Amino acid sequence: MKYDKQAEKEAKREAEEARKAEETAKREAEEAKERAKRAAEEARKAEEVERKAKKEAEQAAREKAKREAEEAKERAKRQDEEARKAAEAEKEAKIEAEQAAKERAEREAEEAKERAKREDEEARKAEEAEKEAKIEAEQAAKEKAKREAEEAAKEKAKGEAEEARKAEETAKREDEEKLSAELYEGLVKMTIASPVDYEQMGRLEEYLRQVQNLHLVLVGGSVEEGAKIVVSADKSIPLISILREMPSVEQVVKTDKEIQVTLKPKI
Repeated sequence: MKYDKQAEKEAKREAEEARKAEETAKREAEEAKERAKRAAEEARKAEEVERKAKKEAEQAAREKAKREAEEAKERAKRQDEEARKAAEAEKEAKIEAEQAAKERAEREAEEAKERAKREDEEARKAEEAEKEAKIEAEQAAKEKAKREAEEAAKEKAKGEAEEARKAEETAKREDEEKLSAELYEGLVKMTIASPVDYEQMGRLEEYLRQVQNLHLVLVGGSVEEGAKIVVSADKSIPLISILREMPSVEQVVKTDKEIQVTLKPKI
């Protein structure tokens, strides 16, 4: 709407300029007529002069008057031609001004239409971009919520797994402590896991002999199949705990019928 008002204002200005040009041409035509009128008057006066001078020099006066009359006619003719040309120029200028104003108005109207079309297209694209941005934001929010939920679930599972691990370690430690605290009395069978190093085996026997109220009853077996040791406790002693504290022992496990001992590898 703003561009249409500007185009209308421009068209009015050009029409005003055309009107002024028409008035100028009209004024020039009137001036030409006045000049023609004056020329006619001059011709008339020349004729009077001719009559007055007839007595003095009739032939010269006639020729002079004739010449002046011809000149006046030529001037009048030229002035009439100038007036005609001025009128034609005024008419052409008016037509050209009207045509130019019409073309300018049409061009500006077309430009305004194109601008409106571009603005509509830009508005449509902006609306589409806004919709896409909204969809992307919603999708991002969903993905973020899903990711946070998954992370929370992972953290929860991790925490639960850690708690389960700690509980398992606690239970295992309690079992180990309970096992270590278990007391043995009388004959006890021990199996030494293969392969058996004789040097480490000798150290184990030496450590067992140093335990109070404990006696070696039997030592047998082989390197490949493992060794068997039978001990006898005069009093109740925490045998597993004692075995675990020996430098040559790697691991001690209680089975249903015996104690299984794994020796440390020889360094």
